[in-house]
Amino acid sequence: MFKNFTAFFALCILVFFNGRTQDLPEQIILQTQERIDKGYHLGTVIGIIDKNGARYYGFGQVSLSDDSVPGEYSIFEIGSITKTFSTLLLADLELKGKLDLNRPIHEYLQDGITTEDPLYRKINLLQLASHTSGLPREASNVNDNKDNRYKKYTVRKLRSFLNRHSFEAPDPSKASYSNLGYMLLEHTMETVTGLSYESLLEKKITEVLDMPDTKIKLSSGQRDRLTRGFRNGKHTTETQLGIFPAMGGIRSTARDMLKYLGAQMNLYDSPLFEAMKKTHQPVSVLNKNEGSIGLGWHVLERKESGKKIIYHKGGTNGFVSFAGFDPEAQIGVVVLCNGRRYFSDLGFYLLDNTYPLYQPE
Repeated sequence: MFKNFTAFFALCILVFFNGRTQDLPEQIILQTQERIDKGYHLGTVIGIIDKNGARYYGFGQVSLSDDSVPGEYSIFEIGSITKTFSTLLLADLELKGKLDLNRPIHEYLQDGITTEDPLYRKINLLQLASHTSGLPREASNVNDNKDNRYKKYTVRKLRSFLNRHSFEAPDPSKASYSNLGYMLLEHTMETVTGLSYESLLEKKITEVLDMPDTKIKLSSGQRDRLTRGFRNGKHTTETQLGIFPAMGGIRSTARDMLKYLGAQMNLYDSPLFEAMKKTHQPVSVLNKNEGSIGLGWHVLERKESGKKIIYHKGGTNGFVSFAGFDPEAQIGVVVLCNGRRYFSDLGFYLLDNTYPLYQPE
């Protein structure tokens, strides 16, 4: 096991395969290329990390006008995988005594985001992070642009929605996915710390883990490496979540994401590992196919193989993504695609070859 971060990723550079695919299972190579050929994805990068280092495999192209094969430094939208960063911030703040996950959120918020509804006043941070708050998936007062419905959403609009919403009693034994819950989680962390989500992400995670390409807003140089979103044979507009990026606004690379997964598995020393472990612990049930949910991360116990896979999927208008790891075998996988549909099975299969691969139409 590697306990020196610099030495570990120096080895990762040595074992980088620069797009070669001979170490991938033949089924993965064929299926990845088939999905590109059928137009579901324009390009795909697969990254694998274990005690031997990191490997990257590229397929397809970065955009319709650039047939370069995407690689370890290509930047993708990672969608809801962002939520695992949000819950890591949350867990770290609790370990440092800045907040209490079991404390009702209305006790932290002093800006009018409150209501006298007794069900709202019971909602705590743990429920928001584990999707057990009973809140709906989305706020009802967003704009009509489905792809960027939160681009111009404000705290005032959030306050208005909550003050008019009829809350329902949550079922603590069953999670119900809620982007809205992560907006409230983000706003609470910002209120407690006095820092923006973007600043918290940089100061508490990406600087600590040496993830320079994991950003909400990209520099001009980074934008040169940004793959173009793709759907239905054409490019899509970039996802913009305005002031609420904690539910899905991060962009990253396969290289950075393998550093993130390496830390999650304790392949090298990280001051965030205790907080990471906290996010892996199951809190509630998702469904029979997707397993349980911890703080952000989903936990799948595979009966067929006995393996436990901790994972999250992401999707925006023009991108889909998978990040997952087997904590016992200490292997992590990231799959980043500019495209839609048919992607997570590639990641699951690489972690557990009893997982069935889809047959794209």
